[in-house]
Amino acid sequence: MAVYKRTYKAYHGALTPAWSRFTVLTRYGLSTLFDSRPFTAYTVLCFLPFLVGLAYIYIVHSVAAQAIMGMNVGNAMPGTVNNDWFHRLLVFQAGMGFILAAWGGPGMITKDFANHSVQLYLSRPISRTEYLFGKISVLAALLSCTTWIPALILFLVKAELQGHGWLWDNLWMAGSIVLGCLLWIAVISLVSMAVAVWVKWRIAATALMLAIFFLLPALSLVIGAILRTNWGFLINFPFMITIVWAHLFKITLIHRHASGFDVVPLWAAWASLLSLCAACFWLLDRKLQAREVERA
Repeated sequence: MAVYKRTYKAYHGALTPAWSRFTVLTRYGLSTLFDSRPFTAYTVLCFLPFLVGLAYIYIVHSVAAQAIMGMNVGNAMPGTVNNDWFHRLLVFQAGMGFILAAWGGPGMITKDFANHSVQLYLSRPISRTEYLFGKISVLAALLSCTTWIPALILFLVKAELQGHGWLWDNLWMAGSIVLGCLLWIAVISLVSMAVAVWVKWRIAATALMLAIFFLLPALSLVIGAILRTNWGFLINFPFMITIVWAHLFKITLIHRHASGFDVVPLWAAWASLLSLCAACFWLLDRKLQAREVERA
């Protein structure tokens, strides 16, 4: 049948609920990321700390496993799985997760800006907030599955094997795991999206993201050395996260320039991270528009 003879009618099928339309972007974003075999392989590798931690918790609570492996059997071994152990585990997982976010995060949105597809997205019944939330939720889902979710599983396994009220005595630790990881995920995701919408080139966006988390800490040391102050650490965002996590997990933070929590106050660390998130929101609001003006 010729095209001009077709009779076109409006769609009368089921509509996607308005509250969940952003999940379409999330679903296709995840699908695009996992089309890359190296990215898929590295994502699987990010679960290695969880498996190692699970094996360690089992071994320290199993006398038979210790005997088979020729380890010293003692009642003190289960005590090694404590707040400091979970803190170290999350620091390692966060490091692997940062590579995951720097690898896959900017590419999800730079292509939309490079190919001028953002205007097509926003011409549909989807708002700027939903578009941004759909993109950020891709990173949030990936990083959640490699950080706080595995850590909570290990926490519950430890509580089950330890018994004797260990869960209730250390329930605050579960809150620290979730809050600390959600803060880190928010910072990483917003920075990734903000640099992507302004640079519009994936490699350059990844390089800029690495500069924010590696060159700014070096600059903070220079500022501190010249001005003889610790306030330069406020732009050392990885260290600000370290301070917040140290307080959440109730551990003593040792730094080569200061001991304990005397580097900067806790409120200043929170203010630094929240200011970074606010700056990213402002940059996204300035650049994420439904129309684009081309200048000759």
